[in-house]
Amino acid sequence: AVVSTQSTGELTGVDEGPLDIVDVEVFDAVQRYPPILERPWREVTLNKTDTLIDNINYFVNYKPEFCQIDYINILLLGPVGSGKSSLFNTFESTFKGHITSRARTGDGKTSTTKQFRRYATSPQRSKQQLNIRICDSPGVSTSSISPTDLVYILDGHLTDRFNLQGGGLITNRSPGFNSDTSIRDEMHCVALVLDSTALPRPGTPLHARIGELKGQIDARDIPIRVILTKVDLACKHVEGNISNIYKSCVVTDIVDTVSTSFSLPRNHIYPLKSYEHEIKQVHNIGILTLSAFQNLIYAAESCLEDRESLQQQQQQGAVGGGGAESVKLRVRSGSNLSAGSIPGSVHSIAGRSSERNRSASDVSAPATVFKRSSSDAMQYAQTANYVQNQSLPENQESTTF
Repeated sequence: AVVSTQSTGELTGVDEGPLDIVDVEVFDAVQRYPPILERPWREVTLNKTDTLIDNINYFVNYKPEFCQIDYINILLLGPVGSGKSSLFNTFESTFKGHITSRARTGDGKTSTTKQFRRYATSPQRSKQQLNIRICDSPGVSTSSISPTDLVYILDGHLTDRFNLQGGGLITNRSPGFNSDTSIRDEMHCVALVLDSTALPRPGTPLHARIGELKGQIDARDIPIRVILTKVDLACKHVEGNISNIYKSCVVTDIVDTVSTSFSLPRNHIYPLKSYEHEIKQVHNIGILTLSAFQNLIYAAESCLEDRESLQQQQQQGAVGGGGAESVKLRVRSGSNLSAGSIPGSVHSIAGRSSERNRSASDVSAPATVFKRSSSDAMQYAQTANYVQNQSLPENQESTTF
């Protein structure tokens, strides 16, 4: 509003007529962040070289305790640009003594990962590989990584460098498809990698797609953990000093949001920062990364312990009605049951259950393992027989048998 009117002569000494004077308030538009907390909301020892060395030694000496496997498989799954490949590079850099970039990274707008990768890594100046495989996958979007694709990944059917760029249907005829899988090939833990500055919002197609994928993971009793990347971009206090990560109110709010959005406990969510512009290693970045992956190993070990316990119970006859017939399968209505396109849950879970149920003293009774057939009719017959000829109700998305 006009506050007063003065002549230009009074203001400039040159009279050019009346001039309206307007009051203008100027506000500081700089975003302000809450102050950091006096005490961290999660206890992680930072700023100590010994902590980093202890974490490195844990991975160097780690061996899986259950199921007689040589290594565990951890799948990195997340939207395009969430930082999955950068996360692996940061993990590997901690053991190499310098920044590595074996996994290709991009600008975050399009997925640079076109293949399914199973990365093995070894410490600096050592040929002995760590007993962990980090599996990288293309970024999740509404048009990539369908629930059926994920089934094949979780069940271990995709070998290293399996091409996922074409976006076509994965079948047992696809180059690099492994039909003969065991628990060694399966995923033992899934890390959902999310960008702290671009979380999928509930109600959006991307959030719905991630929910579908999470459902497939839950159906297989595979543990899910969340890794939050780019927290330095979410909070200025963390950007200035990474050791403030667990004193940041902004970060804890993001953790709460993810916990609510994906129905996961807060202690299953690990915020961190990956290497991006750095050319030298930062101890606290390594500590946070290895701390997160150590918790992924704990989750994988729990998964394997349950598998081994179930196998022992079945071998002792403690589980009634054993064999593949006792396995619960989730069959989607409208699934394409033509040759080579049955979801992995139909054949892989059945095969695993049969394998576990076969004891050394019962070799005379071979377990039923359903294989893919070149005949459409044979394929459908096997599937229909497996689910005991029970049909799905109309318009029902899925039914558990």
